[in-house]
Amino acid sequence: MKNFAFLVFLLPLWGSAQVLDLVPNTDTYPITPAAGLYKDTTGQLPFEQIQKQKFKISRKYGLLFPFSDAASWLKIVLTNRNPARKQWVLEWNNPMGESVDFYISSPNGIYQVKKMGMVNTENRILMAENRPFAEFDLGFLETKTIYIRIKGQRAHFASVNLYSTQAYNRHDLIQTNVYGFMSGAIAVRLFYVFLLALFAVKDKDFRQYSVLLVVRSIAFWGLHGILSNFFTTPSTALMVSFLSSHILPLGLIVAFRVIFPGKRFPRWVENILKLIIAVNILLAVIILFGYRWEWILASTYLMIATQVFILAMYVFAIIKKYPINWNYSVAYLLGIGSYIFVQMRLVGWVSFPWISPVALLFFILEFLVFGYFLGRIIIDYERNRALSVQELAFTKEQALRVQELDRLKTRFFTNISHEFRTPLSLLTGPLEEIRQKYPKEGMVPMMQRNVNRLQSLINQLLDLSKLEAGEFKIEARYGDIAAFFGYIFSSFESLAQHQNIHFNVTQNRRSFETYFDADKLEKITTNLLSNAFKFTPVNGRIEIRVFYQTIDAEDWVLLEVEDNGIGIDAERLPRIFDRFYQVDDTAQRNYEGTGIGLALVKELVDLFKGKITVKSEVNQSTVFRVELPLPKPKNGLDKEFTIPTAPAYPTTSMEPWPSERPAVVGLPLDATKPMLLIVEDNPDLRQYLYGLFEPHYQIVEAINGQNGLDLAFELVPDVVVTDLMMPLLDGFGLCQRLKSDQRTSHIPVVLLTAKATLSDRLEGFELGADDYLQKPFNKEELLVRVRNLIQQRAILRQKFSLMAPLAPSQTVGIPESLDNQFIKKAREIVEAHLGDSSFDVEEFCKEIGMSRTNLHRKLKALTDTSTTEFIRTIRLQRAAQLLLQRTHTVSEIAYRVGFESLPYFSKSFQDKYGKPPSEWQGR
Repeated sequence: MKNFAFLVFLLPLWGSAQVLDLVPNTDTYPITPAAGLYKDTTGQLPFEQIQKQKFKISRKYGLLFPFSDAASWLKIVLTNRNPARKQWVLEWNNPMGESVDFYISSPNGIYQVKKMGMVNTENRILMAENRPFAEFDLGFLETKTIYIRIKGQRAHFASVNLYSTQAYNRHDLIQTNVYGFMSGAIAVRLFYVFLLALFAVKDKDFRQYSVLLVVRSIAFWGLHGILSNFFTTPSTALMVSFLSSHILPLGLIVAFRVIFPGKRFPRWVENILKLIIAVNILLAVIILFGYRWEWILASTYLMIATQVFILAMYVFAIIKKYPINWNYSVAYLLGIGSYIFVQMRLVGWVSFPWISPVALLFFILEFLVFGYFLGRIIIDYERNRALSVQELAFTKEQALRVQELDRLKTRFFTNISHEFRTPLSLLTGPLEEIRQKYPKEGMVPMMQRNVNRLQSLINQLLDLSKLEAGEFKIEARYGDIAAFFGYIFSSFESLAQHQNIHFNVTQNRRSFETYFDADKLEKITTNLLSNAFKFTPVNGRIEIRVFYQTIDAEDWVLLEVEDNGIGIDAERLPRIFDRFYQVDDTAQRNYEGTGIGLALVKELVDLFKGKITVKSEVNQSTVFRVELPLPKPKNGLDKEFTIPTAPAYPTTSMEPWPSERPAVVGLPLDATKPMLLIVEDNPDLRQYLYGLFEPHYQIVEAINGQNGLDLAFELVPDVVVTDLMMPLLDGFGLCQRLKSDQRTSHIPVVLLTAKATLSDRLEGFELGADDYLQKPFNKEELLVRVRNLIQQRAILRQKFSLMAPLAPSQTVGIPESLDNQFIKKAREIVEAHLGDSSFDVEEFCKEIGMSRTNLHRKLKALTDTSTTEFIRTIRLQRAAQLLLQRTHTVSEIAYRVGFESLPYFSKSFQDKYGKPPSEWQGR
């Protein structure tokens, strides 16, 4: 209690500072409660002005100096009543003070100034705990006045203590030893952890947590002024000291992944973590360019918010029962506890007196607890590594067993493939005889192509044995690679229809003649497409993109296969090209497989010295990208090869590319037959339909829905037969567009598809389809249905016929369809110009909004009259009505309905109604 005997002098408070008596037997005094406090808000007042100001006694043992540009002054008045002590030391006990200046009075009234703090380069010394202090002499019964000026951008909490020289030496030795030991221990731990992470414990979690240890160590040295001692420039020292603690949130977030393993947090948690990192980096950059207290305060708020957010995530994880790595969590939480309350005191949220000792306690506990858990981490790591070695040995043994099983499967497939060749041979031979016997039969080549395709698939099974033996070699031949790919893609169209998959193909060249190995390119392409179809759901999408280019006289092909199937997660992507590996190993997968397909693709691509990559998102999309150089034969063989007239692969089914297909210009020559538009993307089926309808109809072919729509608008056919599943525009879309457009709404549409459920049929009929046939269809039934539709359209033309006058009552029962609306509109336009003899076809087309050709075809299909005949018929109908009224003469009526020549009017009227106008009027 004797150390605080001086407090009896604090009871009466007078003046601007309390005189503190230094009594015998007391070597240590807490000065802050007796010191006068004055705040210079400008931060620029000279010392002479400060001496005239009124100070207010603080009465507190510790003072918080906030983030500010202001300067704070303390005034201390000391009287020495201890004859045994003459030399004293005044200490500012926080090394964070950026500028702490001591003004000490002398007997002659002159003040000596001692500048201390982080920005002072002369008095800053390298030690474990660098606290500003001032030494002075104070004789017996002598009084001395001391001013202390504190200024800095950063907030800090501090107090002033007075020691005798002997007491200060003891105090300084203890502080130096304590903080020196802590700094040394931190350095030793950091070095030890660094060695473990680099050479011994190659665990990802341990290495990530080591980043936090590095950040915490730097923060400790920066906060205690140790790092700043290495820099002589004050601004540099301040920046280093600040950044050492400012980067703490980055270390905490790096370790966050270790504390909460797995990716089970909601997306908003990830977004907040990214936001913290972005704001932390932004503030660091801003402060580097402008060291201001506002930004430093924002940095402190960010550190508090980061730690509070992490504590909230602990609560969230416990409630949600998420896994928590407690080997790291205890030390992690103690580290947060050692900082968060100190920082909350700096912003003025808390002011408990126990904050500093508790923070120091947590810091020491974090150090000790991590040492304990470090042993457990190392033990667990060694145990896991031993288990990993055992698992690796077991995996290798399993792989050998799988390889043996795969060899058995390969032999099985090889044997059964040879057995398949016998019935295929029995099909191939007779088909060739039929082709020779009936050379004009168009179905035989199509059957031969598909038999050859089946033969090719069986040959791929036999290639498995070649894969094991490494006997693949490139055998290039000259040909049209674009046509070759077109043939391959067309073979998958029926599968796309069967699975209701939208199958779209694009190539950047219609033709590209080069050397290529057709067999190996087919294996690469068919394997990639098979996988795409295997994992793409019903109503899914598969897109093929092929690009050709020549670089430095070498031809290249780029093939991309994209689907929107189940996707591949990031963990499985690196292994998809391994043999025997199944991407989809769940019980719900649509297809079984051997796991050899992609491995075969990878080896073939490597054989070409090409490159294959894959990008995938689970349940979103998967894109395989293959880049292949197309090598030319060596030893001058390229001069011996020419484009073969009968290439090894079938060519009769190949079609020009949709975007480059020659457009049909004008009407077909045989206008006596009804025009039928076939819309089918499968070349073989399109050829079959062409042969089926050609004897009875004018045939126009379209290779996809969009192409069919364009041709329908251009030619206005009498009937449309379309497939349902097509690229660019499917059959439903085509039907809807045709039926909703005034130019084509009258055209009957027949849908051909493998989708034959009731809902599919209803959807087709709701969109306006006139008929719906399921594949495979009966050709006789298809012919009859198309013929009936054309006959029904002829009956409708009779309904719309304008050969006899129509009274308004005769149109009441006719439904208001799009065709009825068209006829009504056309009549109204003509009737509005009845008296205008100059009203012609051009004016009619302009007012109805259609081209002359389309208007002619529309009227011909609905009324069996040309545009000119339609206008004349409306005029004559109106004339017949007026003649019956007998209110005008024949000549007046003729001029009234737009006829300038009375003889021409009489002739036209008689041709239409079989009587001259005079007899019609008199009947």
